[in-house]
Amino acid sequence: MKRQWIMASAGVVVVAGIALPYGTGYLTEQQWQQASQEVNGSQTWLEMQVGRYDRGFWSSEFEGTLLLRDPAGGEELSVPYLARVSHGVTGSLTDFKPVNGWTPAGESWFGDDAPRLTAETRLWGSAVAELTVPKFSITDDGNVETVFGSGGVVRVNGSLGADAVDISADWPSLVIASEEVDLRLSDLTLEQEMQRLSGDIWIGEGTLALQGLELMPANADAIMLRGLSLYSNSEAINDNSALDSFITIKLDELQLAGDTLGPHHIEFALKGLNVKAWNAVSRSVTDMQLAAFAAENGDPTAFQQQMQAMSDVGESMQMLAAAGFSVGFPDIHLVSPEGPLQGKVLITHPGAAGDSASQLIMPALEGEMELSIPLALADDNEAVRMQTAPLIKEGLLVTEGDRLFLKATLKDLVLNVNGRAIPLPPLL
Repeated sequence: MKRQWIMASAGVVVVAGIALPYGTGYLTEQQWQQASQEVNGSQTWLEMQVGRYDRGFWSSEFEGTLLLRDPAGGEELSVPYLARVSHGVTGSLTDFKPVNGWTPAGESWFGDDAPRLTAETRLWGSAVAELTVPKFSITDDGNVETVFGSGGVVRVNGSLGADAVDISADWPSLVIASEEVDLRLSDLTLEQEMQRLSGDIWIGEGTLALQGLELMPANADAIMLRGLSLYSNSEAINDNSALDSFITIKLDELQLAGDTLGPHHIEFALKGLNVKAWNAVSRSVTDMQLAAFAAENGDPTAFQQQMQAMSDVGESMQMLAAAGFSVGFPDIHLVSPEGPLQGKVLITHPGAAGDSASQLIMPALEGEMELSIPLALADDNEAVRMQTAPLIKEGLLVTEGDRLFLKATLKDLVLNVNGRAIPLPPLL
């Protein structure tokens, strides 16, 4: 009896091992069709066209085309590809290759190697796309320019039917060399988590880091950046009706003309942005671009389209202001050879309700600005002195010790700078 159970179990395993890859292949085909529909329906700049699909037992093969489209200009780039799918027990691995190859005819950018683009999908809907680029060298004889690098990896994690994506990238080195200037990048990394909030608005957290950047002009001093990073974080508030977004840019060192300056950092904050209104602004701006393209191509209805788009932009901006928001740079800290430059800029709109929601935007705006720079920066640099001298003369910059200060506030369409009131016209 025990032997019969063992034989029966072994038979089940064998049957499953044979049948599951076929089922996996069938599901992979359905998933790919679904993914194409989701991508095509979520934006206008990329279209995934799936053609012939030959599904086999252990593997499949299909053809398709990636259509890259400029919504504003109307230009299109078509990239046909061939994909080979290997079926497993719990998922499939798809290997994509451009029909015309990874390089133009007669070129050998990657030596004996070639990039590889794959997508790994699982039965439960998760997917991982990965692009691996080997060491390469590209020369443009016409511009006497060469681009070469160590290669790198870009990876995208997501799930079919779920508006969530994780993106990572690792690029050790890249060099762009020409007769006029050389540009060198080292250790570029990206980690980004994204979730769709509504429409074209995504939230999440991410970090972009660049260990080094060297800009070496042929007839000027070299500029070197060390430890450059950008951190961003956006989160939904008020039951997903609004969002807060924060960006911090940091630079450990800037080397220029023999000086090593740093650290530097700039913070950006956007609070209380209404999601519905911002989606309306985004759609209106896109409509304006499409109308401008239609006008360039002689569309007789283009003028009416432009007028309607401009009206929609104004209404969506009023909707955005009516919900209230604040935006600005709460902390700016830069370092010069003469000393630090510090400041902040903040603009807020308290929002409106009822009939007042359709009124002009500017009268309700409030803001504050502070700026502090070394006096020696203006005294020792002619270009800076030409900019600051008129401001000092008008009292918009005041001297306190060895520094120049500016303190300004905005309220009721009056900009007060160091005690001097400047009325502003209600432009919006």
